[in-house]
Amino acid sequence: MKRESLWHTRKAYWYIIPSLSLFFFFFLYPIIYTVYISATNANFFNIMKGPTFVGVENYETLLFEKDFFYSLIRTVLFMLTSVPLKVLAGLLLAILFSSPLVKAKRILMPLALIPWAAPWFFSVLIWRGMFNVDFGIINKMLISIGLSPINWLNNAGNAFIAYNIVEVYLTYPFMMATIFSAIQSVPPDLYESAIMDGAGSWAKFRHVTLPLVKKPLFWATIMTGIASYLIFGVPFLLNSGGPAGENEFLLVYGYKEAFNLGRYGYAAAFMILVFILLAILVFTFLKLTKMMEE
Repeated sequence: MKRESLWHTRKAYWYIIPSLSLFFFFFLYPIIYTVYISATNANFFNIMKGPTFVGVENYETLLFEKDFFYSLIRTVLFMLTSVPLKVLAGLLLAILFSSPLVKAKRILMPLALIPWAAPWFFSVLIWRGMFNVDFGIINKMLISIGLSPINWLNNAGNAFIAYNIVEVYLTYPFMMATIFSAIQSVPPDLYESAIMDGAGSWAKFRHVTLPLVKKPLFWATIMTGIASYLIFGVPFLLNSGGPAGENEFLLVYGYKEAFNLGRYGYAAAFMILVFILLAILVFTFLKLTKMMEE
């Protein structure tokens, strides 16, 4: 029996080895190599012949680099503006579709989920055309009601607003679907009891709906917060984090350092620091979730 058990154990390892090999090659090895590159002076000119080991020099340069802190501040500011907007949009639409007063839900719900189903980069490119200062439909609508056209993508403040608009459009279906599913799981008896006690619409939402959907809502907020922290596609496709780099968020800044300037070692150190900050952010979110459950 011992010999047979040993054979089954070895046989199991043979089944596991291919998966472990793929995991090491596609996940673990890139992480190890990134850590190694971050401790060198790797750049476009010396990456083939072999960079020189510089220790923590890239990290020291990064911590005193004002452009890094500027991109970090812009990213945090974007999180503080975009996450509440996305949560609010998803929550309002979920409540709307949960109302018995809304008809034709089988048609309206799939239409509301189109931004989630469509390829996001096509959507961003369409929005870029809509924000065009000369022929974009948004400015044409503003002109038609007597307002002046807005230079959306070549002004730092206006571009920041445009990022928020596009992000809300791309993300509200996720928030809406999550909150809508949670609302559907609320027992109808609780609403009936609340009505018998004289509760109005706001009282039912505050004392019945919100406490029961709080946990899914919080988790969805965490997920969209992480997505906002790692935003790249929207600012990069709309105007490359412009104008003149004034709206470079963290990943846009790191991408330009690596592929436009060829500072591979510096960019690797940057990405490691970004993901350390992300780990701290996720840990904080998890602690807040545990506190809410207690």
